[in-house]
Amino acid sequence: MPVSSKKIIASIISKPYDFTRKELTDELIQPGFERHRKKGKKSHKPYSQEKYASLVEETLSGIVSAGLIKRKKNRYIKIHSFTLEGKIRINTTGNGIISFGENDIIIKKEDAGNARNNDLVSAGITDFRKGSFYGEVRDIIKRTRDVYFAKVIHVKHDMVLYNLIDSPGSLEVCSATSPDKLSPGDIALVKLEQDEIRGRQRCTVMNVFPPDDDSYDLTRIIMKHSLPPQHKNYPVLSNVQNLSHDSGPRKDYTRLFTITIDGEKAKDFDDAVSIERTTEGYTLYVHIADVSAYVRKDSELDREALSRGTSYYIGNSVIPMLPEVLSNDLCSLREGVDRLTLSVKMRIDNSGTIRGHDFKRGVIRVDRRLTYNTADEILNAGEKNPLYNALHAMYGLTTLLHANRIEHGSLELNITDESLIYENNVVTDIQYIERLKSHQIIEEFMLCANVAVSRSLREKGIPSLFRNHEAMTPDSLLSLKKFLRQLNLRFKMTGNPAFNIQSVLHDISGTEFEHVVNMVILRSFMQAYYGASPEGHFGLGFKDYTHFTSPIRRYPDLVVHRCLKSLIDGARPPYSAEELILIGDKSSEMERVAQSAERDFVKIKSCRLMKERVGEIFKAIVSGVSRFGFYVTLIDMPIDGMVPLRALTDDYYIVREDEYTVVGKRHGRRFRIGDKITVRLVNVELERMIMDFDIA
Repeated sequence: MPVSSKKIIASIISKPYDFTRKELTDELIQPGFERHRKKGKKSHKPYSQEKYASLVEETLSGIVSAGLIKRKKNRYIKIHSFTLEGKIRINTTGNGIISFGENDIIIKKEDAGNARNNDLVSAGITDFRKGSFYGEVRDIIKRTRDVYFAKVIHVKHDMVLYNLIDSPGSLEVCSATSPDKLSPGDIALVKLEQDEIRGRQRCTVMNVFPPDDDSYDLTRIIMKHSLPPQHKNYPVLSNVQNLSHDSGPRKDYTRLFTITIDGEKAKDFDDAVSIERTTEGYTLYVHIADVSAYVRKDSELDREALSRGTSYYIGNSVIPMLPEVLSNDLCSLREGVDRLTLSVKMRIDNSGTIRGHDFKRGVIRVDRRLTYNTADEILNAGEKNPLYNALHAMYGLTTLLHANRIEHGSLELNITDESLIYENNVVTDIQYIERLKSHQIIEEFMLCANVAVSRSLREKGIPSLFRNHEAMTPDSLLSLKKFLRQLNLRFKMTGNPAFNIQSVLHDISGTEFEHVVNMVILRSFMQAYYGASPEGHFGLGFKDYTHFTSPIRRYPDLVVHRCLKSLIDGARPPYSAEELILIGDKSSEMERVAQSAERDFVKIKSCRLMKERVGEIFKAIVSGVSRFGFYVTLIDMPIDGMVPLRALTDDYYIVREDEYTVVGKRHGRRFRIGDKITVRLVNVELERMIMDFDIA
């Protein structure tokens, strides 16, 4: 048998001592060794010892760079057992990946055992080929979950076959449930057992739902993304009176005219604002709920909040980061009651520039709780009274802050969020959210406060968490330029990228390409994250930025509050850089989980809405291209789907991903990103949460 990297690694693993490359090579390669001729096959030239030695050198170099062994002069020392623990991520093919430092260990489907997506497993590294490590699962340490939703695909007289939903790899399981209880297409809630039936893992049926039953959608999304449960009761919160452990001096802001502006159905109010008009400009107050006064660092409640990282808003339901007694009551800035805050007072001149700021522990009393819609109606009505006067001054300052931000390189993408419309707790529509003046007021004021806090923490050298967004890479900029060229839009590669992108956004404003160009630019961005060092925010154009304004629903904001208090008090910072790195990584991870869960819930509800509209024709715009076809977004509603290549039957179509185009080989018919087309809905799959269209 010829020498392979697999054999080399097996030999290294077996060694109880250090070794030289020559010792390893001599052990594996015998003089005159050559590949044996296989019966019925042509003979091959012998593999030379030089070639084998080169393979040994390549394998050794790879495992040294991965930190599995180290080299000391001419000897190699094993410093790792070649066995690791980690979460396995299974893809749609059934293959898996386990992260190992900066490397990924590839687990082929046949080597994954019965590991399922996100299980904690023990795996052995067995091979290194073409710069990649391969391994096999040795043991399942901890299952992510045993309960799944599954679709009934076949019913026999003594067995039912299911396909697990939301489990990559199309895993089939079976139960011995009698056929009169289940029909193909039904959705069952099943628990996986340890034994098998006819080579498939056995399951127990816990509940059954008809295919058109939407009552399990929320539970499905919670299970798919392993979201946390609702809070348990904490004995420390049984008496909500005098729970504050913060004895620092507080500024009384109760005489300020203070308002909150939030969504129609909001229950927790993180932020309130006050404003005063001065001869030099404005004095703006941003008051943020002082959650840190009630949640002690390293307490049980604090550790639970860190593990959650954020609140999860799934449709009209919420899984809060903090128990409701805090999030909806004691820490919520409710109208007419005194509440503890961390308040930022900013002096802003008539050009929109912050000339000074102060941070205080505060006490406020909200005068009016407004929704975005009511605040906008008051502004547009123009009826002079204290509330209108405050809102009018706020919007005047907002326009200055916004203009100042754009002037300094902030990118204003015109991407409208969608909203699920409910009637009697059932989703009846999905619509784009109209952006109002009141939205802009809160957005600009919160940005302002975040910048002031971040700048002060950086300048004073207080270790803290920062919200970082790295600049676009040269490759991303080049890819964006190629895309824009397809739309006959110019994009400069020299100079400030933010201003160059601003120029493009200005040019396409109000055109049919606007939505698509905005989406492509957004996808070109790096992902924002929480870090322990201030790296700036490219998208917003800020050198300093953090998240300070939502401590009820975001753990990083709670951390920043504690850091800001140490600055206010001149006290020792509450966190080390090492702690902040771990918190930042965890918070970034949970933020991505929340975003994925929220997107998936919108997808499944969109599919339910469109299920009854199969066969209908819609106006759409080509919004993306992949090797399987092209994506479309409906013009009149925020619904996405795909036109697969198999649906294009009038020609043989070729995908040119670099040109964002699908082209017919014979007739030259072309579908390009940004094109307006008419499509017909042909298929909706609730299990995969996808929609397919064809050309009408």
